[in-house]
Amino acid sequence: MKHYPSTDLKQNLGDVLAAASQQPVSITRHNKPRYVLMSIEAYEARFANESRRVYAAEGAPSEHVEMLEEYAAELDRD
Repeated sequence: MKHYPSTDLKQNLGDVLAAASQQPVSITRHNKPRYVLMSIEAYEARFANESRRVYAAEGAPSEHVEMLEEYAAELDRD
């Protein structure tokens, strides 16, 4: 994995993005790895089997919305 100081992002963004399109790159601050930058394809491949998901309220599956509404109703009754 290549490493780039965060200060290089502004000056060498093209190089950093080119490297990230090939493999994940580490972004460092004070010589310590702090972030990872990778292509969306690599990200989706890496987390394809991840069971946890985040949804915006308007995009949430209906069963999740129903569950939250039921829970909110229970809280109102108490």
